[in-house]
Amino acid sequence: MAILLTAEQMRHTKASNPFQIKNPGQVTNQFTITEASKAAETLKLSDSKEIVELKAFLKKYDMTSISTDELKVVGRMLYKNEMISGRSFGMFISGDGASDANGNQTDTHVKFNAIALFNEKLEDTIAHFKSDPAIPKREGATDHLQGMIDANHAINALSYFINSNASSLSIDERA
Repeated sequence: MAILLTAEQMRHTKASNPFQIKNPGQVTNQFTITEASKAAETLKLSDSKEIVELKAFLKKYDMTSISTDELKVVGRMLYKNEMISGRSFGMFISGDGASDANGNQTDTHVKFNAIALFNEKLEDTIAHFKSDPAIPKREGATDHLQGMIDANHAINALSYFINSNASSLSIDERA
């Protein structure tokens, strides 16, 4: 069970509450991928062997019920294999953002819906950028936003491969 801090408590600590997902049942959004070729392109996969290896790695994960610990493992593999950028990797390893008074991550074993989390974090960041026209002009702001967009694409590509039986990049058409 997570303990939520009040605003007064948060003023005196490095602790942060986990990101509160508004729509934890969300499984589709504007980043949802429905084609193997798009999922492969998103993760920079070029052949069926790479897809088979990725699917084998992902078989124990569900992007709609995953912990920060698990996202770190998945993100590390994606980053190590140059499937995502460093900025996107940051989204994976930060998980739901819960931390203790020393700033260390907490409750990293707690499962949540990463598709909804990533999408809602992006929506909140876009809203924050729109609230102050100076924010997008700050150094690194557009890189940060692009990393969030890329992470959303990646999490949805992973979800596609987890839920897909196909390992081929081409469509097998029979008359």
